[in-house]
Amino acid sequence: MSMRQIKPDLWFLNVRVYSGDKECRQRETFKGGRKEAECRYQEIRRELQKRARSISSLTLTTFKHVIEYYLERNAVDPASVTYFDKLKSDIGKVEVSELREKFDQYLLLLRKTKVKHTDRFLSLNTVNRYIAWAKAAVNCAVRAGIIEKNPLQYFQKFPTRPRDRMLTETEKDKLIEAVQKEAPDIHPIVLYSLLVPCRRGELTTLKRTDYNMVTNTIHIPAERTKMKRPCIKPVPDCLKEYMRNVPIESEYLFYRRTKQGQYLPIGDFRGSWKKCCASAGIENYRFHDQRRVAYTDLLLAGNAPHIVMQVSGHATDMSKVYFGRNEMLAAQSLNFSKKVSTFTCPLEGRDCATC
Repeated sequence: MSMRQIKPDLWFLNVRVYSGDKECRQRETFKGGRKEAECRYQEIRRELQKRARSISSLTLTTFKHVIEYYLERNAVDPASVTYFDKLKSDIGKVEVSELREKFDQYLLLLRKTKVKHTDRFLSLNTVNRYIAWAKAAVNCAVRAGIIEKNPLQYFQKFPTRPRDRMLTETEKDKLIEAVQKEAPDIHPIVLYSLLVPCRRGELTTLKRTDYNMVTNTIHIPAERTKMKRPCIKPVPDCLKEYMRNVPIESEYLFYRRTKQGQYLPIGDFRGSWKKCCASAGIENYRFHDQRRVAYTDLLLAGNAPHIVMQVSGHATDMSKVYFGRNEMLAAQSLNFSKKVSTFTCPLEGRDCATC
């Protein structure tokens, strides 16, 4: 029994239990008499023995059990639970001893999988999330002594290229014009997302009561943000009148009205968005790209990066990433020296400094 007295009524308990070559250990400082400390020591020992037996029984387990073990001991956001559910349904029955080979085949399958509503292959960023969560789940079991070695440790994320699609001023005007003509119901949400960096899910779930008429701001509760932190968004002057005049019959800030006069949430408007982009002649442009465009425009307008970051709801400062993605914006931001070297213009035959 490893029990050491620190003070007259304070004891340090160091309990160890072995199951084969696996060790379960727990340290605790206990306050009380010697007999009480010994009882507490034996109580901890019984708990560790029970844990050791459960770990021993899980030495040879399926990948589904590994995922469930991870989810029981770690808090995972709802958006990520979808990845775990798919991993369990696709390769959950695979034994851990066969996981390395099967997971390699599974990645090849993911690369050939198409998204139903877009008819595009899964992006490498999405595939990388499956790799990250699968490795995290197995690592949790390795740390607990259930698995000796992570069979997925050699799988690396696929190299990805960040999206750099930006809009010119002409394209912005064409897009707004097309939205007003083809889908006027989504005009307010498109215009707002073009001016204030937001996520689609944040905007479509906004309630009319989230708008503060006094401060002219929108409050997004923590449960409706990706980072689970509350966020306050400003309202541009061009949308102030719209925000103040949302019908009381509408529960949502951005809504659509049926032919019968019912007010419904804006919902999923991917079809209308594609139609508007096609009408404006804009290719390879997604609604989420508006978030990057708005972020970059706010930086170019002279706003401090940390302020833009707070408004956008990013966890880290994205000013260097977003500002540096578009070569034209970076090129137009340079200031050249006023000293101009003179040379003969090959076209006009005169001094270019005086052209």
